[in-house]
Amino acid sequence: MKLKEKGQKTTVTMNELISYPKDSLGFHLGNYLFSNSTEPNPVPEKEDIYRTLITNENSEREHIAVHYYLFGNGNLQLQTLLVMVTGLVFYPLSLSYFYSRYRKGKKALRFHDVNHFKMLHLPLERIKDTFLIR
Repeated sequence: MKLKEKGQKTTVTMNELISYPKDSLGFHLGNYLFSNSTEPNPVPEKEDIYRTLITNENSEREHIAVHYYLFGNGNLQLQTLLVMVTGLVFYPLSLSYFYSRYRKGKKALRFHDVNHFKMLHLPLERIKDTFLIR
């Protein structure tokens, strides 16, 4: 198995993800991709890992909330800021929810710039506990 990152993608396959232990980040990521991807053989990206770590929900509102969480965690990328602004335009009634996700991101230890592809074998709850992700 190759875990070499190509930008924000890696060469790990769905079969490899599903073969990880059931409590691992890799297995949970594989389940997330299997349940939510429209591609026949999806390639995991960092954003998929963030979704797996931060939330179990899959909606546009939750996608925006993940970016608020990441912004609170110190991710100042242009994509994050654009998603946040777009979220305010399309979901103005969710501002308090987005703000609560931002505060939770501030409380978590900085994890957005860690190479998560090297942590696929670790238990998901251990990673969440280590970085205070809630």
